[in-house]
Amino acid sequence: MKVTFLTNQASYHQMHYARAMIKQLGEENFRIVFQRPTSDARAEMGWQDDYKEPYIIRLWQSAKAEQEVVNWIEHSDVVIQGRFPISYVRARIKARKLTFACQERLWKKVPTKLRMVSRFPHLYKNYYSVNKPNYHFFAIGAHAASDLNNLGLFAKRSWRFGYFIDAPRYQPRHSPGDQLKLLWCARMSAVKQPSIALDIVEGLNKRGVNAELTMIGDGELRREIDEQLHARSIGNVVRLVGWQSQDAVFDYMQGSDLFLMTSHHGEGWGMVVNEAMSHGCAVLANRKLGSAECLIEDGASGFLYEDESLEQALDRIAKSSLSELREIGQAAHRILSEVWSASAAAERSMRLFDLLLAGEQTQARLEFTEGPCSSIV
Repeated sequence: MKVTFLTNQASYHQMHYARAMIKQLGEENFRIVFQRPTSDARAEMGWQDDYKEPYIIRLWQSAKAEQEVVNWIEHSDVVIQGRFPISYVRARIKARKLTFACQERLWKKVPTKLRMVSRFPHLYKNYYSVNKPNYHFFAIGAHAASDLNNLGLFAKRSWRFGYFIDAPRYQPRHSPGDQLKLLWCARMSAVKQPSIALDIVEGLNKRGVNAELTMIGDGELRREIDEQLHARSIGNVVRLVGWQSQDAVFDYMQGSDLFLMTSHHGEGWGMVVNEAMSHGCAVLANRKLGSAECLIEDGASGFLYEDESLEQALDRIAKSSLSELREIGQAAHRILSEVWSASAAAERSMRLFDLLLAGEQTQARLEFTEGPCSSIV
């Protein structure tokens, strides 16, 4: 079997999945394609395209590279189309070759009638005009499939998916004592809602919990956060450390008890949740976040909250001992190791591809009940 994975730019989590696919297929049967160079915004966060693997094609580099991409798209048994122009796969879809759109949710802003009408040309070009039985949907996040299914797209052809990494060995490094170490890591932007992290540490301390918060990142709301620290008089329990290297972030995760993921519904997935869980850190996440309901079982491998129920979530956490929270962190690590890892996703992908290529769509929908490649009704 030959498989091509199309994506917009290099990302380390897509490379985790690519390497796992190589183990399934071998280098001669798999290609990952980067459409363009790494963006400045990603580079600021530490992302780099310094990969040397021979199965990578960088579309923008030459006409020869683009022709190689076209050939792989035409001759592959399966193509996974991430954020990549529909023009490259349109002929393939119309030729009834197995193809997967692999995307986050469509409506990251509330879909008003005006917004829906204004997006119709996009919807027609990218979805309705290629709405064929062989065109399936890998839904990244809990809300991605419903956004399109509600428009009559990908009915009974939607499969749970996400972004994947392979979890390292469980190596927590907790400091002695009774202090609850909280961690937040993101760009300080409106989508990420960093002020809610301040609400959480403040709320826990008011409940008698000895909690300290470290915030990694920077952005347009940094000044506002500085001002809130002063106005709330909580600067003694909050540390702002700016952007850190990836290794430093992982070190913070291994030494923390609870990771705070406060983004709203505009966050299609939230890869940092995978990272925190993979390093044995329990997560408190906004339920509207794309990855939240995929990765977290409330109370077992983390905590979920609605905007209006944050106080109830803080009550539950305040009643939990440090040892209980750390056991939840261990459960989170198991989920990332056994179900939502890149290796598991690649194995499941291959099984799904085999069944669909054999025309066994009914069996494919029954193959997995949860996790990557399970069917979305």
